[in-house]
Amino acid sequence: PARCWRFPAPPALWTEPGVSFPPDTHGPLRNPSRLGSASTMGKGDDNHPDNKKLKGEEFKGPSENRKCTDVLCILIIIAHWIALTGIGLTVLGVIESDSLQKGDPNRLINAIDYDGRICGVDDEVKDKSKGYYLQSGAAVCVEECPSDNNYYRFICDDNAPSGCVTDSDITDVGLLTDCTNAIIAGECMVHLSTTDIFNYCILDQAIDFATNQANMDAAYAAAGLNSTATAEYNEGSDDGEYLEQFLGDVYTARGIIFGVGIGVSVVMGFIYLFFLRMPGVLSIMVWSIVFSILVIFLAGGGLVYTEYQKWDEEDPKTHSQAEIDALQYVSYACFICAALYACLVLVMRKRIILSIGVVKEAARSLAYMPALIAFPVVQALGVVLFFVPWMIYAVFLASSGEITVTEYCDVTGTTCMNYKEFTYSDEIRYAALYLLFSWFWTTQFIIAMGQLVVAMAVSLFYFSKNKSSEIGNKTVSKSLKQSFYYHMGTAAFGSLIIAIIKTIRAVILYLQRQAKKSKNKLAQFVLAVIQCCMWCVEKCMKFINKNAYIQTAIFSYSFCTAARKAFFLILRNLLRIAAVSLVGDFVLLLGKLLIPATTTFIAYLAITQSGTDEKLNGIVGPLVFVFLISYFVALMFNEIFGMAISTIFQCFVADEEMFENPNDRHAEKDLASLIGKTAKAAANAKVVPEDSAADGAAIQVKPKEKEDLP
Repeated sequence: PARCWRFPAPPALWTEPGVSFPPDTHGPLRNPSRLGSASTMGKGDDNHPDNKKLKGEEFKGPSENRKCTDVLCILIIIAHWIALTGIGLTVLGVIESDSLQKGDPNRLINAIDYDGRICGVDDEVKDKSKGYYLQSGAAVCVEECPSDNNYYRFICDDNAPSGCVTDSDITDVGLLTDCTNAIIAGECMVHLSTTDIFNYCILDQAIDFATNQANMDAAYAAAGLNSTATAEYNEGSDDGEYLEQFLGDVYTARGIIFGVGIGVSVVMGFIYLFFLRMPGVLSIMVWSIVFSILVIFLAGGGLVYTEYQKWDEEDPKTHSQAEIDALQYVSYACFICAALYACLVLVMRKRIILSIGVVKEAARSLAYMPALIAFPVVQALGVVLFFVPWMIYAVFLASSGEITVTEYCDVTGTTCMNYKEFTYSDEIRYAALYLLFSWFWTTQFIIAMGQLVVAMAVSLFYFSKNKSSEIGNKTVSKSLKQSFYYHMGTAAFGSLIIAIIKTIRAVILYLQRQAKKSKNKLAQFVLAVIQCCMWCVEKCMKFINKNAYIQTAIFSYSFCTAARKAFFLILRNLLRIAAVSLVGDFVLLLGKLLIPATTTFIAYLAITQSGTDEKLNGIVGPLVFVFLISYFVALMFNEIFGMAISTIFQCFVADEEMFENPNDRHAEKDLASLIGKTAKAAANAKVVPEDSAADGAAIQVKPKEKEDLP
């Protein structure tokens, strides 16, 4: 029903402790999980399934009572893949169709000869797929590219003197003279040694000119020597020489680059997680940043105010009164910002403490399940497996349009070349749009499945009473099986929404380009606004989807139910989510910088201490390569860590709402004390029902037994 999406009155306060409400408050204010419109709250809303508070005795853990969700959506995505295969087989020529013609990639890449014929495609040159260029710039279709230099054999167009094209050397002087004159006329060209590159005969002289020096420099670098070009590595080489030296150094130091870049960066990621779990470390980091910002505001305001006083007391004055007043107002603005920021910190202090506990617990979960870090590699393999056939279909579809050959000549009119343009029917355009939509849906589906697996593994970790024996890499395997068996439909549903939004944005981008070509400023402005709005919608839906997948992982909800519950959970925990997001983003950013920087430093030590630097032109190139590899490893690490943080937070909220008895709760360590303080504050503020307020006010947190990490 539509009322499930009504915006309730101040939702952020409903689960915030320490807030008093009027005595006649009822419904969602007495029970944070019961949501509805403040103006229409009644028995109908209280009895709605989505508004009922989940009872602790009904919850047996994330792995129990699991059911298949959104089965129809997985059938739809399978049907969509079948339709995609049908389009692909049609353009491949396996299936005949009047609307979609068989494609031929040669039509895309092969050369066009002087007469506008596509080599290897048009009937007249069907058996001549290579393009050999004359001195005029025009191409002639040939069966094979010449492999050696022969100045007594010629390749000519149809306008050349007869007899110039032979299978043997020309010995007749008169004919040889006529064929040589045809070269000047742009009708012939002698046999020159060429290499076949994508059916184009490229002169070996041109290739040698571009590659010989590079090969020599790479060989010298690999041997630990310096050629005349690479000797200037540190003296300002040009771009081409620098690239040659860089590649040579990368080859020489390849063992250190990939060993340290991948292996050490992964180890540094786990060391960073261990560092975050150390008592007081994360708290010191976060609060140092928080108070540093306040100090910056105060110090900035003080310095500006001191400067204002100095300017105001000048005699004679060297600054105008307007400049002096502006400086005074800037100092006041800094002090006002400092005061507002201090108030914000006071309001958010408990939530910042909570977010620190959430981040530490997320780090702890990854320490128990290190196999999660490698899951993005599995996702990347899935994308590659889909990309290969998808690209084949796309190339054949792109080559199935009608070709129009256009001649282009220079200003003198002596040198002319042909180029081709494709014209596509509406059927081909719709098929291309479907391929684009299929790419968006499938890639987003793979991402969604990864988020589901991580969320399920982390939720199993949180709700486990005996983590030492129950949680490990086997938990990741269990989550993978359950996610694919039960919730592929949910991932398909959520990814479908993102795919539709992305497809709409792609259409808008096409319209923007058309408007730019037509120079319609109004259309460009309107489309830019729409594109911006759709970008915002996409970001919001990705955020809701991520939280919906977490709800599905914990409670086995279908996508719509999970999205609604996640939406309302966000509404009633806005300040908490803001704090968790800020702290989480700070920790992720720090890891994104710390892991590559430390890995690069270790690589520097390895290169210099092992003597490898003596074999290199310079160490900058290999170190840059190490930094890039470790940075991508850090991005992969952060993707999993960020999802773990979001999952731990939702597990914490569910734990807080479901279990009133602290002995039944699953929170441990810092989160256990936080959840006890929250319940006690809520009881004192009379947020909980009267019949449980007394129990809540007397909550005592039973400490967990200390467990050693594996």
